[in-house]
Amino acid sequence: MERSRAISVAILGFTIFAGGALLLENTGLFAGAFRTEILARVDEGDVVSAADVQ
Repeated sequence: MERSRAISVAILGFTIFAGGALLLENTGLFAGAFRTEILARVDEGDVVSAADVQ
């Protein structure tokens, strides 16, 4: 029974890469890269209530 070493090396490399990316994200290097802030404003004229629909 032969085992493919190429698959093992690829899995090990991907695991190291993913772990490093998570570590860098947790330490704050990518602080704003994976977060999105939604800034919205609602004016009174834009609000539709159930009484307005009927």
